Amino acid sequence: MLQIKFNRKTIRGSLARQLLKLLHRVKNVQQRSLVNFGRLYTTHLSADFDFPKNIEVTKVKTGNASVEIIQKKGDDHRYLIIQLHGGAYVSGYNDTYRRSALNYLKITQKTSVMSLDYRLAPKNPYPAALEDADAAFQYAIQLGYSPERIILVGDSAGGGLALALGLYLRDQQRELPKAIITMSAWTDLAGEGESYLVNDTLDPLLGAGTAPLDKKAYAKPEMWKDPYVSPAYGDYHNFTHLMMHVGSYEILESDTLTVAKKASDAGNPVKVTIYRGMFHVFQLAFSLIPEAKKAWQEIDNFIAEMFGYADKKKKRGR
Repeated sequence: MLQIKFNRKTIRGSLARQLLKLLHRVKNVQQRSLVNFGRLYTTHLSADFDFPKNIEVTKVKTGNASVEIIQKKGDDHRYLIIQLHGGAYVSGYNDTYRRSALNYLKITQKTSVMSLDYRLAPKNPYPAALEDADAAFQYAIQLGYSPERIILVGDSAGGGLALALGLYLRDQQRELPKAIITMSAWTDLAGEGESYLVNDTLDPLLGAGTAPLDKKAYAKPEMWKDPYVSPAYGDYHNFTHLMMHVGSYEILESDTLTVAKKASDAGNPVKVTIYRGMFHVFQLAFSLIPEAKKAWQEIDNFIAEMFGYADKKKKRGR
């Protein structure tokens, strides 16, 4: 079943989009490396990140990559969120995703967050990221988390990677995670969706006048329609629960809607929210704009529903 909602525009959100558009007209902003990926957010990984005192952090090597497990001290740690970061497969795990992990801990109960720092293109093109994501998932199983107590989350390339991992697990006849949550997922490297044209002049981060996504860094053109590279071309029979967010001004809007329709048509429960006037990965503005706060509220409710503590949350008035 496919549920699609439209979230209304807000003045503050529209102003944020206009600010991004203006910044991308500045020459030195346009010419910066794709490592920055057009973000206003932190793109480095601090050695002295200021974690709250009630948080414990563990770094573990998993095959060719590593994970950072962030959790509350003394908590039950019954559930696990595996976070796959965005950045066009060329930008690494950074402090923005530590803040994201802390936000997941804030809105969830008895949950840990495992953030994967996967190998990057162009030095490590496909299938490196997928192999690393699979290794992280296997490590979570080794820690004692059953798949039904795991949710995959990912933004942009990380959203595409989460879906690709789901397809891979299904094809290997392995149990899938309880759900997958995507934010502005990049699922079509071939770029054939309607929104690539319709939203080209509207998208302040990835549209006209901005640095194009370096698709060849991750995969050769002949691989762009491989479902493990571009999940928009996948078959979604026997898949898992999906929650997908996207902005209506994104060139990647079709990337989300194509997957959502395919997954729903195959009989999977899918929830989509299209945030009117929003830009790429607006959720990582956290509390700065109303749309981001609303998105995190939706994610909060969805995770509670998937992990089965939604009724308890209501009774406590959360």
